[in-house]
Amino acid sequence: MKARFLPWITCAGVLLTGCHSNKNNGDVVSQQFVHKYGFGVSEQEWEERAQDGTVITMMKNGVKVTRSFENGQLHGNTSYTFPHSTVVEKLLVYDQDTLLKEVLHDAGGFPVREDVYEFDDRTIITQWDEKGSPLAIEEYVNESLLEGKYYTPEHELESQVENGYGTRAKRDRSGILLCRDRIEKGVIAQRLSYHPNGQIQSISNYEDYQLHGEQIKNTPSGKPLMTQHWNHGVLDGTKTVYRNGIKIAEIPFVNGQKQGTELHFDDFGTLTAEIQWKNDKKHGMSRFHSEEMTENEWFYKGQAVQEQKFEMLENREKLIAEISGE
Repeated sequence: MKARFLPWITCAGVLLTGCHSNKNNGDVVSQQFVHKYGFGVSEQEWEERAQDGTVITMMKNGVKVTRSFENGQLHGNTSYTFPHSTVVEKLLVYDQDTLLKEVLHDAGGFPVREDVYEFDDRTIITQWDEKGSPLAIEEYVNESLLEGKYYTPEHELESQVENGYGTRAKRDRSGILLCRDRIEKGVIAQRLSYHPNGQIQSISNYEDYQLHGEQIKNTPSGKPLMTQHWNHGVLDGTKTVYRNGIKIAEIPFVNGQKQGTELHFDDFGTLTAEIQWKNDKKHGMSRFHSEEMTENEWFYKGQAVQEQKFEMLENREKLIAEISGE
């Protein structure tokens, strides 16, 4: 089984590095050492003995950490309470320093999430709602989702993934639908995110865990807000922006950089601005339109210049390119 990381444990960094007292850690207020037969021992006795039993650590932030050891290795339960509380927030289960399970609880002591680690690189993840009923039960092999079952607030099966294909529904603990993911070959291929009122907030496509293809974003009322195109995590194509459902901007991207002519419109669809971009910098003439007149501005690689200077710099750049053979 591969090594496990504990991203939601805030104070575990120094405490899990060994079985010593960590007396030099400024966040530790006090420690108790309890032999496996139940009697207390001093720190020196703990170090000199087989280090079998429990170490209880009080942290400056009010968290109580209780760790169980066998022959100097984490074995059994390790728990972290909420600050200044007896309620366990995180529970870890070890077998000779190997993490078998981790459970996260809410302030009321109800389970929020449980990760069970199998020895064949399988992980079983269960998530619960605020009433303690399962929201989702998933089985991963490495990072690929193999099986999954997802439930409504009424505890009915809503969607599922079988053999790496299907739909994954994600809800918050109160039951509000957050998103639906289309899973293909164990990874996300498309995500539909939702506003709290149930309207689609965005449609995003993925390839190899990266945004890829068209992405659409909508307002809570269902009107278009933005469309853009991605190429393996990089903007590539025209980004279109809307206001009140009306197109107000078109912004061209090539390989993550603005490239080409950016257009702006008013709420009636009338063109108000044309801005030239090259390699993510304003370059060339920008035109700004109003009912009375059109104003022109010139830029050379992001710097404002006069038209004559722009032409001179452009001609010089072309000449250098011809001489160098580029």
